[in-house]
Amino acid sequence: MKWTTIRARGGAWGAGAVLTFLLTVAAASLGAQGDRAAAQAILGELARDPSHRATVADAVARAEDALERGTRMRVARDELHATEAESVARQWAETARELVRAADSEARANEIRKKALDTEAQVAKTRELVEEVIARTGRLRAQIEAATRDGGPPRMAVEVHDGERAPAKGPASPAARAAMSDGGAP
Repeated sequence: MKWTTIRARGGAWGAGAVLTFLLTVAAASLGAQGDRAAAQAILGELARDPSHRATVADAVARAEDALERGTRMRVARDELHATEAESVARQWAETARELVRAADSEARANEIRKKALDTEAQVAKTRELVEEVIARTGRLRAQIEAATRDGGPPRMAVEVHDGERAPAKGPASPAARAAMSDGGAP
């Protein structure tokens, strides 16, 4: 009695193992077709992008080589290795796609960096101009304060006609200034 129970359980385990193996092989076969189709789709997408051809050339060549190996192994009825080769092909194709994304991101980062450097140069130039204007304003305020505090030199209106020489900037000594203000009388 015990022998038949143990034997029946063993047969169930064996049948379960065989069924599990067959399901695993079927899933692997379907997954392999998925890997192959995905790799071919990605490679087709990359083939339509000539601007990144040099960037992804090595990864695309490896993916195509892995697909070819998978085909040869499938013809030789080596499903396990064919599945692995097609999985490798998909990984290489995805790597190529990521290389394209990385190259695009790097190009955008370089553009942003260039714009940032240009903006930084403009800010520095603007800062220099503002500092120059502030310094000039400070000098003018100092001159105005000095002129109002000291009373400054007397101001004279001078009219210059065509053919006449312009007068000198002003008298050099205070005595000469006094003489000019009195009308020239000693």
